[in-house]
Amino acid sequence: MRRFSYGMGALANRPRFLVVDHNCDSRFLLVKCLLRKFPDAAIDETDDGDLAIELVRHADITAVISHRTTEQLGVELVAAFRAVNPAIPIVMVSGIDRTPPAIAAGADRFLLSDEWLRLGTVVEELLHKRAQAAAPH
Repeated sequence: MRRFSYGMGALANRPRFLVVDHNCDSRFLLVKCLLRKFPDAAIDETDDGDLAIELVRHADITAVISHRTTEQLGVELVAAFRAVNPAIPIVMVSGIDRTPPAIAAGADRFLLSDEWLRLGTVVEELLHKRAQAAAPH
């Protein structure tokens, strides 16, 4: 079980992201991309699906970016995240286009691994959309 955290200072309104991937190089790229768009973010990363599910269940996570773990496929993880937290924004990432099953499992967006540079913008759009939906009209 591995968990790495970056930027864990005490700023009240900063986002906290969870990045889940069995490949440490892929996680590194995803984390770096998020930090470019959200330099003050706290980022937890893990290759352990059970730990990731517990973090989504109990921690104050702003959004999840998930590929897969050694034991669980991405679509399975997305479904588990959605089951424990129906409101959390989820972006599923994979090298193969799995958009329909990812969305059916509960992902808000799917992103091909080759498009990793777009991750920060995609997450920003999801968070903006959620904020607009939650704002009083």
